[in-house]
Amino acid sequence: MKRILTILLILFFAFGGNAQDFKKEELASARKIRRAELNDPMRPNWHLTIAEGKAMPFDPNGAIFKDGVYHLWYIYQDEGKCNWQHLTSIDLFHWRWMANDLKPNPGDPEHDIFSGNAFLANDGKVVLAYHGLGTDGNCVAVSADNDLTEWTKPKTNPIAKPGWDPHMWVDGSTYYQISGGIPGAKHPNPPVLYVGDAYDKPMKKIGEFMTHDMPDVNDFEDVSCPDFFKLGNKWVLLCISHSRGARYYIGTWDGKKFNPESHHRMNWPGGTMFAPETLLDSQGRRIMWAWVLDRKSGPSSGMMSMPRVLTLSKDQLSLVIEPPKEVEQLRYVEKEEKAVQLAAGQTVRLDHIAGNSLELNLTIRAGEAKRFGVNVFCSNDGREKTPIVIDRTKNILQIDMRNSGLNKPVYNEFAMAFASPDPKHNPIVETQDAPLTIKDGEKVQVRIFLDKSMLEVFVNGRQCLTQVIYPTQKDAIGIELFADDAPIKVENIKAWKLFPAMQW
Repeated sequence: MKRILTILLILFFAFGGNAQDFKKEELASARKIRRAELNDPMRPNWHLTIAEGKAMPFDPNGAIFKDGVYHLWYIYQDEGKCNWQHLTSIDLFHWRWMANDLKPNPGDPEHDIFSGNAFLANDGKVVLAYHGLGTDGNCVAVSADNDLTEWTKPKTNPIAKPGWDPHMWVDGSTYYQISGGIPGAKHPNPPVLYVGDAYDKPMKKIGEFMTHDMPDVNDFEDVSCPDFFKLGNKWVLLCISHSRGARYYIGTWDGKKFNPESHHRMNWPGGTMFAPETLLDSQGRRIMWAWVLDRKSGPSSGMMSMPRVLTLSKDQLSLVIEPPKEVEQLRYVEKEEKAVQLAAGQTVRLDHIAGNSLELNLTIRAGEAKRFGVNVFCSNDGREKTPIVIDRTKNILQIDMRNSGLNKPVYNEFAMAFASPDPKHNPIVETQDAPLTIKDGEKVQVRIFLDKSMLEVFVNGRQCLTQVIYPTQKDAIGIELFADDAPIKVENIKAWKLFPAMQW
């Protein structure tokens, strides 16, 4: 009898167990895409990367932590229409693609779904707020199930009009919504504030959300993809300007106006960090992702930054940005090198540490040195390398793209030139420079993450720099230490390979 049951089960799965039949050419196409992605020398191994097609934009949206699960959506295009793709994870690095995309349905007022956020409403339901393209306003979708797989849209959409990229939340019995300033206006275009007593009813426009802007913000910059949250005793407004990329304000909030006290960039000319999105998890951590624009075409396009944990600095005027502890789960094959003393003008290649998908940790005593750093993705012939420079004279952390690849793309001041002062004038830049001051006697703790074409650098928790580069030589995996003007001592040199987290 058992033998008969076994045979029946084999026959069922072989011939009758498939819920859907696929044609041979469809399976061949799927295999072709998978193999192309596996063989793509630029596609990251462990950064979250779109599975297929064109992700433009690739804004992370709708991040929320619920019942032990990290939920995240991103924008992708399907036949020219923008939709949200749903992802879930329990460890921030291994993701599962869910079947429930958020799309414009027949009868919906919007024809595309643009950026927004997720929050937990007073009735326990999760609400997605988004800009409904074609409505001139902002809409919502609501889910009551534990897995966030089923969504309904109220007939009152759009609930805030006029509108642009929204961020929505509830405090007490009041629902708030920030509506971002529209890009490309070429004049001050501040975000506005809406309030209401429900998430599915029309909201009332109150006025401008901010009391004032900061001196280092250009008039042509917009406040898009806003994300507003309390951190310690302060409030943080993450956002982008389409011309300059990711940035943030820190200040105070009285329930009516946000009063910014400081402003900082998270992207600088030549970089492509956009659309930051955060959530608060069960450990009380504020975790952020951002879209990192890539510059290639192929079977897939679109990458996320690695998740970062945000905390307030001691002076409460800037953010401390660190990798999450979960990245350590990807580590394998630990390598360590002896401490090394470098003379002025000396460059030393590491003997035992090399690769293009790894984490490198360094502790550096700079002494009197004003310029020093690390070269990564170094080819044996020296034609390809990407210097990571700490310049204490200029007070910057720099990634130098001049020799990062023999077929490197053009890096421009404005990644999205349409929102710049003059779209026809977009200067070429060769380095991305972020402000960083190293005090006399201060040890320099450097964490560098490599992932084929992704490079992320964290220094002393005070600065984080992200860049997409395109080394083309197969041997461009070497790592070098260098000191320019004075000796340095590198006390700790440790690295791990990082195991792929993507499905393929």
